Amino acid sequence: MLDRILPDIASLACADESSGGTAGAVYQYGRALMVKGDFAGARRNLERAVTAGYRAAQVDLGLLLSQPSAGMLDVPRAISLYEQAWKDGVTIAAFELGSLYEHGSRQVGTASGDLLAPDEARAWTWYQKGADAGEPTAQARFAERDDRAALGAESAAERNTHLLRAFRYYTAAAERARVEDWPDDGWRVWRYRRASIARLLERAGMMQEVAATYEAVRKQYAPSRLTLWQRVTSLAN
Repeated sequence: MLDRILPDIASLACADESSGGTAGAVYQYGRALMVKGDFAGARRNLERAVTAGYRAAQVDLGLLLSQPSAGMLDVPRAISLYEQAWKDGVTIAAFELGSLYEHGSRQVGTASGDLLAPDEARAWTWYQKGADAGEPTAQARFAERDDRAALGAESAAERNTHLLRAFRYYTAAAERARVEDWPDDGWRVWRYRRASIARLLERAGMMQEVAATYEAVRKQYAPSRLTLWQRVTSLAN
């Protein structure tokens, strides 16, 4: 994750690795430079990685081109990169597209208006695509929406409905993050909030619904168990 990169150490290490020209090393070097604040260098390396067919590089380059602070805004290109990454199977691209449409983009220090006006409907369409694909951050975004909606509910029944949905999405996000071996601090907040909601629903007499929801999500996202023959043949490939 970008916020876990130590820029000075990573940029030095990746500079040596990227000299060999492998797409993965060039991609990682671009990420290290982005965190370091060398946006021009980051763009050069991410462009190289994209050209070399490294799919995830499209997402990081999209992030770079959609952040006003980087000083190289190109929102149409960012959207195109995200959409292509999504088509190529990089599911977090759906979350990034949703976030871009939700918040829009404005040039820093100008009064020329939005480069991309917020579009809530389109944002949630992309969040939904990501959630349906099991992308944890998109699932967590739905959880946050229901969590907030519960605060403004007009009845206890409506509140509990939102809380149970939020519990389900937090559970799904946390389970996917666990299965994908995310760093603990990348999904700890989802686990904590899931536990808090479970306690609230328990007080409302809904522990059976909580347990059923939890088991259903765990079953849905449980890693598939390979047969002995599949394990043997995978070693041979």
